[in-house]
Amino acid sequence: LRRALNLATDIDKEIRLLRRQQAIPAQSPMQPLTYGYDPGYRSEMGEFDVARARALLDMFGYVDRDGDGWRERPDGSPLLLEHSTQPDQIYRQFDELRKKNVEALGIRIEFRTAPWPEQLKRARAGKFMMWSVGLSSDSPDGQEVLARGYSPDIGGQNLARFSLPEFDRVYERAKTLPDGPERLALFARANRILIAYAPYKFHVHRILTDLTQPWVVGFRRPPFWTEWWHCVDIDAEAQARAAV
Repeated sequence: LRRALNLATDIDKEIRLLRRQQAIPAQSPMQPLTYGYDPGYRSEMGEFDVARARALLDMFGYVDRDGDGWRERPDGSPLLLEHSTQPDQIYRQFDELRKKNVEALGIRIEFRTAPWPEQLKRARAGKFMMWSVGLSSDSPDGQEVLARGYSPDIGGQNLARFSLPEFDRVYERAKTLPDGPERLALFARANRILIAYAPYKFHVHRILTDLTQPWVVGFRRPPFWTEWWHCVDIDAEAQARAAV
Protein backbone atom coordinates (compact mmCIF):
# COMPACT_ATOMS: atom_id res chain seq x y z
CA LEU A 1 0.00 0.00 0.00
CA ARG A 2 2.75 2.47 0.91
CA ARG A 3 4.72 1.73 -2.24
CA ALA A 4 1.58 2.19 -4.33
CA LEU A 5 0.88 5.56 -2.73
CA ASN A 6 4.45 6.62 -3.42
CA LEU A 7 4.26 5.58 -7.07
CA ALA A 8 0.99 7.50 -7.50
CA THR A 9 2.43 10.78 -6.21
CA ASP A 10 2.83 13.19 -9.13
CA ILE A 11 6.03 14.94 -8.14
CA ASP A 12 6.50 16.68 -11.50
CA LYS A 13 3.13 18.39 -11.10
CA GLU A 14 3.99 19.33 -7.53
CA ILE A 15 7.23 20.94 -8.71
CA ARG A 16 5.60 22.75 -11.64
CA LEU A 17 2.39 23.99 -10.05
CA LEU A 18 3.04 24.28 -6.34
CA ARG A 19 6.78 24.82 -6.05
CA ARG A 20 7.17 26.98 -9.17
CA GLN A 21 10.07 24.85 -10.41
CA GLN A 22 12.01 25.51 -7.20
CA ALA A 23 12.79 21.85 -6.44
CA ILE A 24 14.17 18.64 -7.91
CA PRO A 25 12.67 15.16 -7.39
CA ALA A 26 14.11 13.19 -4.48
CA GLN A 27 15.34 9.72 -5.39
CA SER A 28 16.27 8.76 -1.82
CA PRO A 29 16.45 10.34 1.63
CA MET A 30 20.00 11.54 0.95
CA GLN A 31 20.18 15.29 0.44
CA PRO A 32 22.33 17.36 -1.93
CA LEU A 33 25.65 18.58 -0.50
CA THR A 34 25.73 15.78 2.09
CA TYR A 35 28.11 12.82 2.09
CA GLY A 36 26.44 9.86 0.40
CA TYR A 37 24.27 11.85 -1.99
CA ASP A 38 24.60 10.71 -5.60
CA PRO A 39 23.07 13.13 -8.15
CA GLY A 40 23.00 10.36 -10.76
CA TYR A 41 21.09 7.88 -8.59
CA ARG A 42 17.60 6.91 -9.74
CA SER A 43 15.06 4.79 -7.88
CA GLU A 44 11.39 3.96 -7.49
CA MET A 45 11.19 6.89 -5.07
CA GLY A 46 11.41 9.25 -8.01
CA GLU A 47 8.96 7.42 -10.30
CA PHE A 48 5.35 8.36 -11.12
CA ASP A 49 3.53 5.26 -12.38
CA VAL A 50 -0.19 5.03 -11.60
CA ALA A 51 -0.64 1.81 -13.59
CA ARG A 52 2.04 0.07 -11.57
CA ALA A 53 0.58 1.44 -8.34
CA ARG A 54 -2.84 0.01 -9.21
CA ALA A 55 -1.27 -3.33 -10.11
CA LEU A 56 0.46 -3.48 -6.72
CA LEU A 57 -2.82 -2.82 -4.94
CA ASP A 58 -4.59 -5.49 -6.97
CA MET A 59 -1.81 -8.00 -6.35
CA PHE A 60 -1.98 -7.60 -2.58
CA GLY A 61 -5.75 -7.64 -2.27
CA TYR A 62 -6.60 -3.95 -2.02
CA VAL A 63 -9.56 -4.21 -4.42
CA ASP A 64 -13.10 -2.86 -4.71
CA ARG A 65 -15.18 -5.69 -3.24
CA ASP A 66 -18.60 -4.05 -3.09
CA GLY A 67 -18.66 -2.14 -6.39
CA ASP A 68 -18.83 1.34 -4.85
CA GLY A 69 -15.73 2.51 -6.72
CA TRP A 70 -13.43 2.49 -3.68
CA ARG A 71 -10.92 -0.14 -2.68
CA GLU A 72 -11.20 -2.11 0.54
CA ARG A 73 -8.48 -3.69 2.66
CA PRO A 74 -7.45 -7.29 1.92
CA ASP A 75 -9.69 -8.49 4.78
CA GLY A 76 -12.68 -6.65 3.30
CA SER A 77 -12.78 -3.85 5.87
CA PRO A 78 -13.05 -0.21 4.70
CA LEU A 79 -9.88 1.52 3.52
CA LEU A 80 -9.79 5.19 4.47
CA LEU A 81 -6.61 7.23 4.71
CA GLU A 82 -6.36 10.11 7.16
CA HIS A 83 -3.82 12.82 6.42
CA SER A 84 -2.86 15.41 9.02
CA THR A 85 -2.57 18.94 7.66
CA GLN A 86 -2.48 22.60 8.66
CA PRO A 87 -5.04 25.41 8.09
CA ASP A 88 -2.91 27.39 5.63
CA GLN A 89 -3.43 28.19 1.95
CA ILE A 90 -0.23 26.47 0.84
CA TYR A 91 -1.23 23.26 2.64
CA ARG A 92 -4.67 23.37 1.02
CA GLN A 93 -3.00 23.43 -2.38
CA PHE A 94 -0.84 20.44 -1.52
CA ASP A 95 -3.85 18.62 -0.07
CA GLU A 96 -5.84 19.13 -3.27
CA LEU A 97 -3.08 17.53 -5.33
CA ARG A 98 -2.65 14.73 -2.79
CA LYS A 99 -6.39 14.02 -2.86
CA LYS A 100 -6.32 13.73 -6.66
CA ASN A 101 -3.31 11.40 -6.55
CA VAL A 102 -4.86 9.09 -3.96
CA GLU A 103 -8.36 9.04 -5.42
CA ALA A 104 -6.91 8.14 -8.83
CA LEU A 105 -6.07 4.79 -7.19
CA GLY A 106 -9.63 4.29 -5.97
CA ILE A 107 -8.69 5.05 -2.36
CA ARG A 108 -10.58 7.43 -0.11
CA ILE A 109 -8.71 10.05 1.89
CA GLU A 110 -9.75 12.57 4.53
CA PHE A 111 -7.77 15.44 6.03
CA ARG A 112 -7.48 16.27 9.72
CA THR A 113 -6.66 19.94 10.16
CA ALA A 114 -4.92 21.38 13.22
CA PRO A 115 -2.10 23.85 13.99
CA TRP A 116 1.41 22.59 13.28
CA PRO A 117 2.52 22.29 16.94
CA GLU A 118 -0.50 20.11 17.69
CA GLN A 119 0.23 17.90 14.67
CA LEU A 120 3.84 17.51 15.77
CA LYS A 121 2.76 16.49 19.26
CA ARG A 122 0.40 13.87 17.82
CA ALA A 123 3.04 12.62 15.40
CA ARG A 124 5.64 12.13 18.11
CA ALA A 125 3.07 10.18 20.13
CA GLY A 126 2.24 7.99 17.12
CA LYS A 127 -1.37 9.23 17.02
CA PHE A 128 -1.62 9.86 13.30
CA MET A 129 -1.69 7.99 10.00
CA MET A 130 0.00 10.34 7.51
CA TRP A 131 1.59 13.78 7.71
CA SER A 132 3.87 15.93 5.54
CA VAL A 133 6.89 17.76 6.92
CA GLY A 134 10.08 19.24 5.55
CA LEU A 135 13.58 18.60 6.80
CA SER A 136 17.03 20.09 6.43
CA SER A 137 20.46 18.78 7.31
CA ASP A 138 22.53 20.72 9.81
CA SER A 139 25.78 19.00 8.82
CA PRO A 140 27.37 17.67 5.63
CA ASP A 141 27.21 14.07 6.90
CA GLY A 142 24.51 11.90 5.29
CA GLN A 143 24.02 9.82 8.44
CA GLU A 144 21.69 12.39 9.97
CA VAL A 145 18.76 11.90 7.59
CA LEU A 146 18.87 8.12 8.04
CA ALA A 147 17.74 8.61 11.64
CA ARG A 148 14.26 8.81 10.08
CA GLY A 149 14.36 5.02 9.95
CA TYR A 150 16.32 4.22 13.13
CA SER A 151 14.05 2.55 15.70
CA PRO A 152 15.68 4.09 18.84
CA ASP A 153 14.66 7.47 17.37
CA ILE A 154 10.94 6.57 17.31
CA GLY A 155 9.10 9.51 18.80
CA GLY A 156 11.88 11.83 17.69
CA GLN A 157 13.37 11.95 14.19
CA ASN A 158 11.66 8.67 13.27
CA LEU A 159 8.11 9.99 12.99
CA ALA A 160 7.03 7.01 10.87
CA ARG A 161 7.88 4.72 13.81
CA PHE A 162 9.71 2.45 11.36
CA SER A 163 11.40 -0.49 13.08
CA LEU A 164 13.52 -3.05 11.25
CA PRO A 165 16.50 -4.77 12.91
CA GLU A 166 18.41 -4.96 9.62
CA PHE A 167 18.15 -1.20 9.13
CA ASP A 168 19.23 -0.54 12.72
CA ARG A 169 22.34 -2.70 12.22
CA VAL A 170 23.25 -0.89 9.01
CA TYR A 171 22.71 2.50 10.64
CA GLU A 172 24.79 1.66 13.71
CA ARG A 173 27.63 0.19 11.66
CA ALA A 174 27.76 3.22 9.36
CA LYS A 175 27.94 5.51 12.37
CA THR A 176 31.21 3.91 13.51
CA LEU A 177 33.02 4.10 10.17
CA PRO A 178 35.05 6.88 8.58
CA ASP A 179 34.02 8.13 5.16
CA GLY A 180 34.95 5.66 2.45
CA PRO A 181 33.63 2.87 0.21
CA GLU A 182 32.37 0.69 3.09
CA ARG A 183 30.36 3.51 4.61
CA LEU A 184 28.95 4.52 1.23
CA ALA A 185 27.87 0.92 0.64
CA LEU A 186 26.02 0.95 3.97
CA PHE A 187 24.33 4.23 3.08
CA ALA A 188 23.22 2.67 -0.21
CA ARG A 189 21.84 -0.35 1.64
CA ALA A 190 19.95 1.90 4.05
CA ASN A 191 18.50 3.83 1.10
CA ARG A 192 17.29 0.65 -0.57
CA ILE A 193 15.59 -0.52 2.63
CA LEU A 194 13.72 2.76 3.08
CA ILE A 195 12.70 2.80 -0.57
CA ALA A 196 11.46 -0.81 -0.50
CA TYR A 197 9.56 -0.62 2.81
CA ALA A 198 8.40 2.93 2.07
CA PRO A 199 7.73 4.28 5.56
CA TYR A 200 8.20 7.69 3.93
CA LYS A 201 7.66 9.36 0.60
CA PHE A 202 10.60 11.68 -0.01
CA HIS A 203 9.11 14.22 -2.42
CA VAL A 204 11.71 16.79 -3.42
CA HIS A 205 14.89 18.62 -2.59
CA ARG A 206 13.91 22.27 -2.38
CA ILE A 207 15.72 25.07 -4.19
CA LEU A 208 15.96 28.38 -2.33
CA THR A 209 16.46 31.59 -4.29
CA ASP A 210 17.82 34.69 -2.54
CA LEU A 211 17.75 38.26 -3.86
CA THR A 212 20.14 40.90 -2.53
CA GLN A 213 20.89 44.50 -3.34
CA PRO A 214 24.28 45.26 -4.96
CA TRP A 215 25.42 47.13 -1.85
CA VAL A 216 24.97 44.12 0.44
CA VAL A 217 28.41 42.68 1.20
CA GLY A 218 29.22 39.17 2.36
CA PHE A 219 25.86 37.46 2.00
CA ARG A 220 26.03 33.77 1.14
CA ARG A 221 23.34 31.34 2.27
CA PRO A 222 24.97 28.63 4.40
CA PRO A 223 23.75 25.17 3.37
CA PHE A 224 23.71 23.67 6.86
CA TRP A 225 22.78 26.45 9.26
CA THR A 226 20.69 29.63 9.32
CA GLU A 227 23.04 32.08 11.00
CA TRP A 228 24.43 34.49 8.41
CA TRP A 229 23.47 37.99 9.57
CA HIS A 230 26.74 38.54 11.46
CA CYS A 231 28.66 37.98 8.19
CA VAL A 232 26.98 40.72 6.13
CA ASP A 233 27.43 44.47 5.89
CA ILE A 234 26.22 47.42 3.86
CA ASP A 235 28.51 49.30 1.50
CA ALA A 236 27.14 52.78 2.22
CA GLU A 237 28.99 54.40 -0.69
CA ALA A 238 27.62 51.88 -3.19
CA GLN A 239 24.15 52.34 -1.74
CA ALA A 240 24.41 56.11 -2.09
CA ARG A 241 25.61 55.85 -5.69
CA ALA A 242 22.66 53.60 -6.54
CA ALA A 243 20.25 56.17 -5.15
CA VAL A 244 21.49 58.92 -7.49
